Formats: sequence, C-alpha cells, structure tokens
Amino acid sequence: MADRSCCRTLPVALVVFAAIGMLLSGCGSGSASATPTTPTAYVTTGAAVANPGDKVAVVDTVTPRLQSPITTGTLPAALAVTPDGRDVLVANKGDDTISEIDVASGDVVHHATVGLEPDAVAVAPNGTLALVANFGDDTVSPVSLPSLRPGRPIAVGSQPVAVAFSPKGTLALVSNYGNGSVSPIAVPSMVAGSPVPAGAEPTAVLVTPDGTTALVTDFKTDTVTPIALATMTPGTPIAVAGNPTGIAALPTSTSAYVSGGDTVTPIELRTHRTGPPITIGTLAEGVAISPGGTTAWVSGLDGTLVHVDLRTRSVIGHVAVGGVPSAVVIADVRR
Repeated sequence: MADRSCCRTLPVALVVFAAIGMLLSGCGSGSASATPTTPTAYVTTGAAVANPGDKVAVVDTVTPRLQSPITTGTLPAALAVTPDGRDVLVANKGDDTISEIDVASGDVVHHATVGLEPDAVAVAPNGTLALVANFGDDTVSPVSLPSLRPGRPIAVGSQPVAVAFSPKGTLALVSNYGNGSVSPIAVPSMVAGSPVPAGAEPTAVLVTPDGTTALVTDFKTDTVTPIALATMTPGTPIAVAGNPTGIAALPTSTSAYVSGGDTVTPIELRTHRTGPPITIGTLAEGVAISPGGTTAWVSGLDGTLVHVDLRTRSVIGHVAVGGVPSAVVIADVRR
C-alpha cells in the first residue's frame, strides 16, 4: 500500500511505467487560454513524485494539443471546475493552499491558505462554495466563492482524500481514506454527521445525478460501495477492475466510469451492474467525461492523458503531459 505522505496524493506508489502509446496528431505547445469553443482539460502531473512540481498541464481536447502549463503551487494534487466552466480550483498539497485559474486567460488569479496537505476540492452546484479536504489534519475547509475566503475548518474522519456535492448542493460527502468511512456534511450549516462505513480504503466519491446515492471507490478491495443518502446506509459492494482511484459521470449520465488498474469500468447507475472494463494501456488514476458524454480523458501514470471512446470501448489516442498525472478535469466555457 502506498505511503500517504505530503509528497503523494492517491496511491500511485503502485506505478509501473508503460510505454507511451501513439501521440495524437498535432500535440505541441500553445497558449494556456481556452476559447468558447474549446473544452480544456487540466491535469495535475507532479503529485506523486519525491521532488514535487508546481504546475498543472493544459490540453485543448478538440485539436487535441498540449498547451503551456500553469504554475499554481507546490504539489498540485486535485482540481475542480466552477459550474460555469470559467474557473478551475487547484489544491496544492505541498504548500497548504488552493489556487484559482481563470480559464479564459490561463492565469492564476487568486490563492488562499487552507488546512494541512489539501488533497481534494469540490465546488457546490450554485458556484458560491468550495470544500477542500485536508489530508494532513483530518478537516474540510469551506471556501467562499468568488472571494476565495476560507471559513472555519470542519472535523471529519482520518485522512480525507475526496469530496463531492449532491446535485442540489444541500449535502456533501467526504471519503476518509484512513478509517474506511464517508462523512456527510450538511450545507449550508457546515455540520458533519456521523461517518458511514465505506470499505477499507475509500478513495473517490461521486453522488449520482438523481441525488439518491453516493458511489465510493475502495482502493484495497477493488469495489465501489453504494450509499443510500436518504438513510446513509451502505449497500452491497460492486466489484470493479483493479485498485480504483477515480470515478466520474455527467449530470445527464446513465452510467458512471471508474478508473483503476489499467482500465476504466462502466457502472450502470440504475442497476449497479458493471460493463466490461475498457483497457487503456497504462495504469489509470483520475477520469473525466467529455461534454456530450461519448468520450473520457484518463490520467495515465505513464505521463499521458488517454482519450477513450466510451461507445466503441477503444482508446482514441494519448497526449503526452509529462510527470505522473493523477487528476483531470474538463472546463467547458461554452456552458
């Protein structure tokens, strides 16, 4: 099992570097700014190396082209996009800060200090609140938007590594890697409820688009635990492929996609049935779904961002981003 020290984010000590696959045509260097017709992927690339970096990779997902990287803070480990797609928040685990990137300009426009070793960040559906999970001090920092003003930390479970809001924004779920639980946080009161068992080593968490269920990946047991939010009761774990670390779905999705091992596994949200895993050719960490829901972008531990066609279950190509990619989000300024 990987060490969860300040120079790591998700369990990437299991890295076995694979050969980089075919680079997509046109991969080069360009501006870091997006345009109204360019959904842009942001990738943390240095969150699992002993000599931490301070940059986020930027990829135009349409061409696709690698853009100029953005310097945010020491050891960028997690990302979240505001609901309008115009800003990206970055949790910098090495210097206990979050940074705000303006998507249109590619500039970092704000910084704020949060708790110790921030390892996850999520933005409420109304865009006025972010929650930052602080791995090093077992708290969550509420941060007002757009001011980026931190509030009083909220005590949760041991080693929080992921956070997600319900679609209405009245509830947030925090996965506590260190004690196998999920902590619910009521919004806007910012009161944490009793932790709920969620596997041995819970990593990513997703609230389904209908707001009824949380899906929590468990790195140790290769499962996803569904939690009924009305009763906060865990259900029967769903078996997935190898050591899951990421999960994603769009608000219109009927399936969620789980990254783990060298695959992405679909889970049908209504029945919790899994489809055959999609092999991506490298160890997978984070996953993000493209606007429209037909493709996904997966951060591969061979230093690439892998583009996957979810309909044909095939890899479209790779964009070399360098480092050890661990998290990815897509900002779509057309929304």
